[in-house]
Amino acid sequence: MISTGVQNLFWTILCLFAISVQAESTRFGRVEPSQHALVIGIDHYQHPDIITLKGAVNDAKLLRDALRQAKVKLPNDRVLLNKKATRNAFLKAWRNMLKKAEPGDTLILTFAGHGGQEPDKAPRGEKDNKDENLIFHDFDGTIGGRITDDELYGLFKQASNYKILVVIDACHSSGMVRSNVGQSLSYRSTGFWNIRGISTLPKSDEGKHHAHVTLLTAVNKDKLQVPETVLNKKYHGALSWFFAQAISGKADGNQNGRLERDELERFLSQKVSTHMKHVQNPKLLPQSDKVSVFKLAPQAPKSASSPLIPDIAIAVKNASVPVGLKHVRRVKQAFDLRFVKKARQIEVFNQTGDKITTLSRRDAWQPVIDKVRLLKTLATQFDMRLKPIRIQLLEGDNLHQKGTFLHFTISPGDRSENLKALTIFGLGAKGELQFLYPIIEYNDSLLVYRFPYSVPPITVGPSLGEENLVIVLCDTPAKELHKLLSRVQPKLPAPEHVIPHLRDCQVGQYAVFSGE
Repeated sequence: MISTGVQNLFWTILCLFAISVQAESTRFGRVEPSQHALVIGIDHYQHPDIITLKGAVNDAKLLRDALRQAKVKLPNDRVLLNKKATRNAFLKAWRNMLKKAEPGDTLILTFAGHGGQEPDKAPRGEKDNKDENLIFHDFDGTIGGRITDDELYGLFKQASNYKILVVIDACHSSGMVRSNVGQSLSYRSTGFWNIRGISTLPKSDEGKHHAHVTLLTAVNKDKLQVPETVLNKKYHGALSWFFAQAISGKADGNQNGRLERDELERFLSQKVSTHMKHVQNPKLLPQSDKVSVFKLAPQAPKSASSPLIPDIAIAVKNASVPVGLKHVRRVKQAFDLRFVKKARQIEVFNQTGDKITTLSRRDAWQPVIDKVRLLKTLATQFDMRLKPIRIQLLEGDNLHQKGTFLHFTISPGDRSENLKALTIFGLGAKGELQFLYPIIEYNDSLLVYRFPYSVPPITVGPSLGEENLVIVLCDTPAKELHKLLSRVQPKLPAPEHVIPHLRDCQVGQYAVFSGE
């Protein structure tokens, strides 16, 4: 029997050995780098001319929780909300984060709130002679309370010993993709401010990319707006919402416990653009590659489960709801669909403010609701193991006039994935189904060998509003799906009947809008 003294000596030696191993690991850089975050969300601003937002603080709280769940170091003093989110508070929190971090660590900065523009100052690198800026709570219309892109990149340049991941859920301009986007939404831009003062912060030309920085922005063009949207019954920015999903593990296509730039770009571009009906497409810089930018928390084993098929949140104005509507819940603001009575008709708007159809009969509400429910369910079928389907509309994403011919091209995201079995169907503005490909009567091939595939021209109308093209690419022909679509058209299939036929397939969708 071993004596107590020998046992104590044994444990002492073991502890000393462990400490020495840890020291050697540190010496040779084997300790896993840490991740640190600074989160900003601003709905309310002190300047009277800046509109109040609805979802920026929601974004910050969502990201705070998601980052902490991922074991990112994020103390309360680096979560800046509303009045606490001043320029000086940001600079103090940024510098404190640098002090806590070690070279090689990852610094994560998220900002949800208003952006703006001002006259370009040295170093002059903007083609439009305007600097972009982020607006803090204490912005007073002069030099204080905001930070320009050149200043921000100056801070990043000084922190070149770290990896930096930046998520900016704001915009700078007031442009919109489609001219009939509803004005009931909040937009994250204050427009142009004629600010002439010069900051004392170091600067770096935003156009000169720093290799240690990964930048995610809510739009891919500075001239476009960022509308707030509804997700899980609350207002949010779409980029923040789906970034939170990404770092929870949903974007980890190769299941290696890390997010590479190409995984983030693939997930966010698909999710944001689909949800926002192409009003908003995010941008990632530098161009997507295999560089790892985020370490995920260990994930619990995932069990196979059917996707949750959602109810649709509807808001109603000046009208009574038809009796017997299915799969809906009434809300006042955070809606998927908004029904507004004008004269003897009902105008229907989606969550991005687009008018999607006009109804004259009370029994026409349900097909529109069923269409949105099907589209939301299909969006859950995007497979991160596969590249997104490339769908191009040659005529662009503006409003299209009745009678216009639209030309789509379709390509698999990666031809080496060998997805050649093509299925195409359309969903009309009033919820009608049209099975487009393959049509047996036309001798359409079940397999497509040459991409891009050009869809036969599609004519806009006569029902103006939102029409949707759904693309399914599989490794083998989805014959049972074809039978289902042929059998039920022009009615819609139930989502639970479609999902079983999408195994080993990639799914994409594209929204087209038409108007007078």
